[in-house]
Amino acid sequence: MSIAATATGLVCDAGRIRLRIPPFSADAGTIAVFEPQIGQTESEIAAAIGRMLATVAFPVAGTLQLFDEPVAARSYVELLRLRQRVGLAQGHGGLLSNRSLRDNIALPIATHGKLSAADEAARVQALLAEFHLESVAGLRPHEVDGTARFRTCAARAVALDPAWLVVEGVGDFDANLGLSPTWRSLVRRATESTSALAVCLSRPNGALTAGLAHFGARVYGCFADEAPGGHT
Repeated sequence: MSIAATATGLVCDAGRIRLRIPPFSADAGTIAVFEPQIGQTESEIAAAIGRMLATVAFPVAGTLQLFDEPVAARSYVELLRLRQRVGLAQGHGGLLSNRSLRDNIALPIATHGKLSAADEAARVQALLAEFHLESVAGLRPHEVDGTARFRTCAARAVALDPAWLVVEGVGDFDANLGLSPTWRSLVRRATESTSALAVCLSRPNGALTAGLAHFGARVYGCFADEAPGGHT
């Protein structure tokens, strides 16, 4: 298995606190869960961890390596190329408000997929079916509920078959129902392919963590780091 991501000494800025991420190594075919252990429920924690791991934001301290090379050592152009191998399913927002769900999913494929028009349409349709979005594909983000928006973010995140797939928050998980079809699709892509899945939480979620642990997920507890001025 190839190594998708490794990190040492990572600290991320999560609003009013800084969060220390333990050292980790995520091989292709594995799942890593990043779970805060700080007694707070800041909604931006999952986003802070996720966007750092997806290189959208940079750490306050420490080193993140993706595909055997430090992220900080890459030029802006190299980072843009790198991000074609990274998928980020945002927990809140992230969709183009003036475009349909179908168009949002199609965007990375049209931009980077290098497919014919027919193959591109077929790829988008397959993702709509996989994530149960066919009936709402023509609607815009504000016209659907949070579940559909998360499914759209997930479908767009996997559109280019990323080697490093990062998910913010619990999405459409329901503790009473177990892993949803969305989560099962994300897990399947990690366990049956050459990708690695990183799940970033804002607070401990025993039910989701247990569901992912069934597929061999490793849990990394994250703690508050002392910030300048004595704030945590």
